[in-house]
Amino acid sequence: MSETFSFDTLFKYSQAVTPYLEGRLKPTKVPSDSTEYSVEVINSQSNEQLPLLDSLPSITYGVPCSSDIKVLYDSIATVSPEAKQAYWLTRTWGLLCWQPLYLSFISIYACHGLPKIKDMTQDLREQFIAGYQFNDEEVRVDERNELIQVATTELHLLFDFYREEIGEWARIRPGFTNHLFADAILGCIVQFQQFQPEIQNSYFLEQAETWILAAGLPQNSLQGLTVNPETNKLHLVRTSCCLVYKCTGRKLCSDCPKLPENREMKVALKVT
Repeated sequence: MSETFSFDTLFKYSQAVTPYLEGRLKPTKVPSDSTEYSVEVINSQSNEQLPLLDSLPSITYGVPCSSDIKVLYDSIATVSPEAKQAYWLTRTWGLLCWQPLYLSFISIYACHGLPKIKDMTQDLREQFIAGYQFNDEEVRVDERNELIQVATTELHLLFDFYREEIGEWARIRPGFTNHLFADAILGCIVQFQQFQPEIQNSYFLEQAETWILAAGLPQNSLQGLTVNPETNKLHLVRTSCCLVYKCTGRKLCSDCPKLPENREMKVALKVT
């Protein structure tokens, strides 16, 4: 483990971003002959006892999980039958990818290192994915751009694995998931600015380009990340639509490409 990287710090910052991003390290193995000992997972922030690991369904790279992801997909379909298959699949994909991507950003920018993102375990909950476990305490410490390159490589491997698992029961194209990947990266950049508002816009725009290039994703997605002249803050217009507006009572998101003002902004950018 790195002398400068702390998992406790990573878990602390993760919880500051969202309480759903609750992490842990893989617990010590219990001796096979122990009959009175039970493994308890302790929240590093509150010291509250959490459910036993074995009681939560989970997904880990390289471990067949197609049926588990299908259960998640079906639970989304059950609560939003009116939204149809495209939304169910988009939502499922977003849930699979959000924690690894958030943790990559937090690790690199706040903790100055990178654990083994690809090999993390994610906890499956009904209609959601929240909670994660690092199964190895190995951490890489390097220059930021090098860490970004490693992170995007690991994320691609992880997301390719998820796509293959989903592919057993649904058609999911790489082009579709790559657009979602690019949008998610840019969304993280916008959130990053919210935590560091004193940093100039140019820095965040540079970081966005670094991530997109490192990931080998469509560079035209960068056109959707601009500076709002009224707020002097970043504004994102996604390339893809999450389709949440198809759910009863939901509306278009503020960064949706279907939103009229965002359409007008894209037209204006093309003219200029």
